[in-house]
Amino acid sequence: MQIEVSFKKMEQSDALRSYVEEKLGKVLKPLSEPVSAQVVFQVEKYRHISKVTVTANGIIIKGKEETNDMYSSIDLVLDKLDRQVRKYREKIVGQKDRDQIRVFKARHSVLEEPAVSTTDQEIIQHKELILKPMTVDEAVMQMELMNKSFLLFNNFATGELNVIYIRDDGQHGLIEPHLED
Repeated sequence: MQIEVSFKKMEQSDALRSYVEEKLGKVLKPLSEPVSAQVVFQVEKYRHISKVTVTANGIIIKGKEETNDMYSSIDLVLDKLDRQVRKYREKIVGQKDRDQIRVFKARHSVLEEPAVSTTDQEIIQHKELILKPMTVDEAVMQMELMNKSFLLFNNFATGELNVIYIRDDGQHGLIEPHLED
């Protein structure tokens, strides 16, 4: 397990580092390897902010908490992650291994909105993702763990790229694109 701890706008503290590494190790123990975690501690005026991003077996789990005390914000964010890890583990128990299914590579770009209307758009952000196969239920869970409103995923059942999203009424929608023959 790899845990990366960083400090923003505050002094580095070995006590905080060892505290979060010990607690996070216990929370992430049920996850299958490889597991990596990024922890960011930040102080803004009187707010002590703890952000944790965990990547395990293609699943991303995020948490953020802020309080007046760094140790309490760590405890709160790790409690949140613990609930998410337990929920994830309960859903994947008994599922088949899907390593033989093809893995898609996806690109994500954000276009800058121009001040003057033009036809040429400039790309201001670019991401490449590896999309591992997952069921629709796993995609919904992943979308909820990441606190996103939509998720592009490789559908295990069909082997195709699909999009799961949250509708205005709070229900989930699924987009299954097909090419015309």
